[in-house]
This record gives sequence, C-alpha cells and structure tokens, in this order.
Amino acid sequence: MSRLKKLIDVQSHAIFDFRAEPTSEKWLSTPHDLPAWSMDGALERMDKYEIATAVISSPNAANDIVGQAGRDMSRRVNEAIAEMMVKHPTRFGGMATLPGRDIDGCLKEMEYALDVLKLDGVATSTSINDVYLGEDVYDPWFEEMNRRGVTLFIHPTILSSFPNTSLGLYPSVLEFMFDTTRMLANMVITGKKKRFSKMNMITTHAGGTMPFLVERFQTRVTTYGTGKGREKVPAEEVRQVLASFYYDLTSSTTNTQLFGLAELVPISQLLMGLDMPFAQDHSIGKAIERVGNYPGFTEADLDMIAHGNAARLYPQLAKKLGIEPSPSLQGLNDPVVAAAK
Repeated sequence: MSRLKKLIDVQSHAIFDFRAEPTSEKWLSTPHDLPAWSMDGALERMDKYEIATAVISSPNAANDIVGQAGRDMSRRVNEAIAEMMVKHPTRFGGMATLPGRDIDGCLKEMEYALDVLKLDGVATSTSINDVYLGEDVYDPWFEEMNRRGVTLFIHPTILSSFPNTSLGLYPSVLEFMFDTTRMLANMVITGKKKRFSKMNMITTHAGGTMPFLVERFQTRVTTYGTGKGREKVPAEEVRQVLASFYYDLTSSTTNTQLFGLAELVPISQLLMGLDMPFAQDHSIGKAIERVGNYPGFTEADLDMIAHGNAARLYPQLAKKLGIEPSPSLQGLNDPVVAAAK
C-alpha cells in the first residue's frame, strides 16, 4: 500500500476526440501519435495506483489556434473538463484552457471557465508563439489572474527552432526540461513572478534543470546582468523568487532530484504529478514508490506532498474532498526568515 494517502495528481491530461490529432507535424521530430485516452480508462488507472483525484488540464490545446477558432477550441475543452468534474466531483478537478494568442479571448474565457464552469484554475504553456511567459504582452492577462489569486499550471512546449536543436529526439526527452528552465529564468529576470505574487504558479517536471543550476544562475545574473533594459536582480532575490513557485514531481523522483528540490524550496511547494496518459505504467508506480520511500520526507511531509499542498491551491476541490490545506512554509529557506524564527 502506498504511503501517499489521498493522492492528488496535479498533472493529468485529457485527450478529447475533437482534438486527438497526431502531434508530429507541430513538433517536427520523430512521428508520435497521442496515446489512447478515455475518462473511464483514466479512472481505472487512478484506481490501480491509488490516485484519489486528478486535476485535468490541456495546456496547449488552443495556444496554436488563432482568432475565433482558438476561442471555440478553448470553450469546447473547458466544457468537456467541466462535464468530467460534474460526473465525478471527487475524482477530477480541472484547469481552464485559454486561447493564448488572443489576450482579450483569454480574459473572456477565463471569466467563463472560473465563474460559470467553476474550474479550479488556469493552464498554459511556457511560451506561446515563441514568446515566453514574463513578457509584457501577457501583462493584462496576468494582472487579472493576480487579482483573482489564480492557480496557474505551466507546462513546457517547444520553440519553432526546436527541429534544429532536437538531435532527432522527441521533445519530452530533453527539451521540455530546458524549456521549463528558460521560462523560470524569464519570470525571474523580468520581475514578473515577483510582481504577480498573488498568483500560485506551478512549474512542471520539478522546474526542469533549474534546481541544479540555481547557484550558477544567481551568480551569473549578478555578474552579467539580466539583459538590456531590465533592472538588476540581487542574487538572494533570484533564489527567493524561484522558491515561490510550486514544483510538481512529474518524472523527477530520484533521490538526486528530490534532494536538489529540497535545497531550493520548502516541502509546502512540492506537488505530485504523474503525467497520465503519457506516462507508462511502470513509471507511475515507481514515482509514487520513490517519493514514499525518500528518506528525507517525514509522514507529515508525505501528506503535504500527496494532498495538503494541492488543497491549498485548489480550495473548491479541497472542500469537495473534505481535505484541510497544509500550511505554507514558503520563506523558511530564506536565511533572513529562518534567523528570525
């Protein structure tokens, strides 16, 4: 029996019939069709691995579609996710899909998805049309999410230059890790993560390579600056801002990875992510086992990672599940805060 009780998977995806097209044309790498998916099949796998609830997202479903077609796709996806939540209110949460190239469309669809459909937050990709999150074009959208205190789930994608740097590999092998790292860096050096501090931002795959590069990033940004036209960011602020993200543990459960994360963020910033239906069965079971057996986690830590931290990010879902949110420990890795305690 798993040591992770009432497990909430914050990275679970739905592949609906109306958008289940092959992805090889977009990624221009090795041909790779989307895996088979159904709601009943998802529930069966959840039961198999003792996953209580899956928070469903489709982060990039409308980001590559322009105009009214993008708005229409967002609406179809969001209503389909909401239908899953109605049918199985304690088994599924849901994150809104938005037409990322259309900021007005983002604002309108977000209002409908959160206020009418009662979805639990918003999902998007690290960049949209080769423009990373953190750039000024997204400010009106981020200002509204900040006002609402939205939980934003951020999944990696690829840039149009990917075919030239792919080494012939499928993007999830390496590129997703580097892409997430670039997004985190941009949110720090542009000051946007600090500015929009009332949002809860989840970065997937344990922050890519950032937990292992954080000291280098700190020192180099201090030495060489943040780029033309940007204000300098002190080294200690770089770490503090990175520690304010939430990190899901998708494909990131080795002792080395967990140790690196624990050096960067408090336990209250860690979430379970299992990446169904893309993850293979053997990797799901192994991930749950590794986290449960990691010697650095206490039983209380495991409860926070399994469900307590997610309950804090998804209050509507927590109420349905009857789960009390874990307290936030954010700031305890900050030497100034630690010294004051």
